[in-house]
Amino acid sequence: MREGKGSGKEERAEREKAVAYLRSRIFPWNFIFEQTEEDAIKHFVGYAIQVCEGKGIEKGRVSDGVNEVKALLTTEVREAVNDYLLEADDPEMRKMHGEFAAAYPFAFSQCLVHTILCRLGLELADLVDLRAVSELLGRSVKEMRKNELFVRDQISKNERKAMQIFANFILNRQVLTADGECVGRVSDIIFEAETGDVGGLIVNHQKQKGRGARGARGARGAGLKVKKTKISMHDVRLNKYSKNIVLNYTSYK
Repeated sequence: MREGKGSGKEERAEREKAVAYLRSRIFPWNFIFEQTEEDAIKHFVGYAIQVCEGKGIEKGRVSDGVNEVKALLTTEVREAVNDYLLEADDPEMRKMHGEFAAAYPFAFSQCLVHTILCRLGLELADLVDLRAVSELLGRSVKEMRKNELFVRDQISKNERKAMQIFANFILNRQVLTADGECVGRVSDIIFEAETGDVGGLIVNHQKQKGRGARGARGARGAGLKVKKTKISMHDVRLNKYSKNIVLNYTSYK
């Protein structure tokens, strides 16, 4: 990444651009075809693979009709960018992504879109007229195809490694309610016997036993009741920026 990238001024500019792109009539294609640096793609591609694996996005699991895929890409990119905008200043996330944090809305979105398309056996040309997009954005078709091929090459190189670290990546992640309250952490993963896909999560969550829950000073974990709960993957989503697990509903008991 070029020198100076990641400065406060440039990060604010990138954030403002992401907000403007979200409101654009050509969303999500403006994110997908934005010029990004190769190092940022290399950084985010593994995360995109892990997100798709956690969501079970693969051929036969989701519709591969053109309109359905366009709707899926639109939803996933919007969710990714909103996750970033909500937690852009989080110290842990800035440490995780380092100099590439400001590039997240664009580089990660491209990695995610191409990972989805690879898993569905599709290319961007199957969804949009690249020549029309080229004229609209002022970029050559050759340049756009070159970028697509580069991202796909990185997906191919990182697929196995990303899959291997998926379990370690998701274990011990925070589980949050829709309101942002932490209810516990992932302690185990449930795999479907027939397909090997991730079917659910086991969550350790803690609740105070009562007013006397503080117990003696220095007593570690005093007054806390630990409970294990099984949660279906259909009931959660992965915050793409912070990598925390977010429940699709507010009530959690």
